Amino acid sequence: MSGLKVVNIKDVEGIYREPARTSWILVSEKTVGAQNLAMGVNETHVGGSVPRHKHEKEEEVMYFLQGRGQFITETQTIELEPGICVYNPPGEFHSIVNTGDEVLKFVWIYSPQLEDHRVKK
Repeated sequence: MSGLKVVNIKDVEGIYREPARTSWILVSEKTVGAQNLAMGVNETHVGGSVPRHKHEKEEEVMYFLQGRGQFITETQTIELEPGICVYNPPGEFHSIVNTGDEVLKFVWIYSPQLEDHRVKK
């Protein structure tokens, strides 16, 4: 899968998870053949969250587009609003909580991509 690829979010099926959130995986090995990163969009619904977790080897960047929330680590709580960009290094427990009254929408990027973004071999 070499060469330029274009993905329209309208053509990608969102993955709904509990607590209430939906994620669209736009760039990954599965979608465009990417080898070194993955990128997508998350909408954490009102009252929803991304539960506490960590990535052992993946760097993660999140750019917040809409809504209000909190990015919570072991040592700090970052207030989220449109325009905030968070870099999260590997090995750091974190969670994201929608504290507002609308969808908390953000773009996420992983490098390297998560194993479930890769083609099973």
